[in-house]
Amino acid sequence: MTPTAKPSAPLPPATRRSFLSAASLGTASLGTASLLGLSACEGTMRAGHDPRPAPDVAEPALATPIGRWLVVADRLCGDPNAAWPRADSIALVTRAMHDGLNAAQPRYHRWLPRNGTEPASNGASPSVTLAAAAFTVVTGRSNPAAHGDARALLDATLAAEPAEAARTAGLALGAAIGTATLASAGPRPPAKETFPVFNEMGRWRPAPPAGRNSYYDLSAPLLFPSRDSLLGPPPPTLDSPEYLADVAETRRLGGTTSTDRTEEQGDISRFWVPQLIPRNMMLVLLRRMTARPLPGGVWDEARMASILATAFADADVFVYGYKAHFAYWRPVTGINLGSPGVRPDPIWQPLLVTPYHPEYPSGHSADIATGTHVIAGLLGEFPFTYQALERQGRPTRDFPSLAAARTECSNSRIWCGAHFRHACNEGERIGQAIATKALAQVQRIA
Repeated sequence: MTPTAKPSAPLPPATRRSFLSAASLGTASLGTASLLGLSACEGTMRAGHDPRPAPDVAEPALATPIGRWLVVADRLCGDPNAAWPRADSIALVTRAMHDGLNAAQPRYHRWLPRNGTEPASNGASPSVTLAAAAFTVVTGRSNPAAHGDARALLDATLAAEPAEAARTAGLALGAAIGTATLASAGPRPPAKETFPVFNEMGRWRPAPPAGRNSYYDLSAPLLFPSRDSLLGPPPPTLDSPEYLADVAETRRLGGTTSTDRTEEQGDISRFWVPQLIPRNMMLVLLRRMTARPLPGGVWDEARMASILATAFADADVFVYGYKAHFAYWRPVTGINLGSPGVRPDPIWQPLLVTPYHPEYPSGHSADIATGTHVIAGLLGEFPFTYQALERQGRPTRDFPSLAAARTECSNSRIWCGAHFRHACNEGERIGQAIATKALAQVQRIA
């Protein structure tokens, strides 16, 4: 019997998230927030495209309360070596903002119900409640030495609220909601595991030229009961027609010397790597809401941002957990070594450097599917400009629809030689399932 890529042991249980103590709502001098575009590269530490600081740019879509706090959260909670996963922290910040607004003036159901220690709203300012909730989560998830921006943004909100009673009530209510949001995640950061390495055919091992491994977080999903909730079919076995077709496609289109890949396809592949799709798709959402203001104002904006951020957090959980579970080899390994029915080609190399983690499912495909399906479910399809904030010069691509971006991004993973077709299809399945679940949350109060 031909060797097959066997899945690893059942997924290990998640460790619950948490914070250590509620941040005090101190004051500081006023400051301004601006978009921090972050450069990303394949992480030698945490799996995925880890953000790195880059110069600020002006962005009108980030001038809203939601946008400003997302900038601060991205800056303070986005360290690739932080104990807490970036996506999880961003999700908690947006959920706290949503819950803060809807505790002060209820319009939508909340992510977390009111608990016994939450004070009554007592005329709390919605804007102060939002800011205090966001501040509590951001400072609870980041290094105290970096809290100046968060305190400055909170101060700016307080200064804009003339009623002292509304400020006081908003501070108390927001702090309670932020504390509850953090507490709902558990007492410690998630445990981390390096991806398993194998010598068997079909199994993952670090790929050339770097030969590096990375780790992933054993986080619990926010929308689903367990980390195996979306576990799908395994990748094709090495003796299957599906695998042979996948290898032939990636070998033909994804190699450095491919004559079948067009120049445009090569440029597209380079555009999509490296970057952080969740950050850039959040900007797509914020820009659309700015261009076409929503009837519910900041309540609608907070709800939509929290749905998208929550969905992206779960995409990280499922994708990297399943990569470890299936531990499938990358195209460069499968093509270099060969297998029954696949001619070894030890000099074949992918167009772009292979990521430092297993192949199946595709993280790019899951992220772009999650983002495009969520935004389409919230706002419908529309033409848009996608900007890669992490790339030098922050290049853009124009798309006639969200679906078009989804298709291009997935295809680019084959054109660059990083993935097989089935990994892209599975990533898209996971992303769509997450989006469907996320869109059903925090509905309007009847």
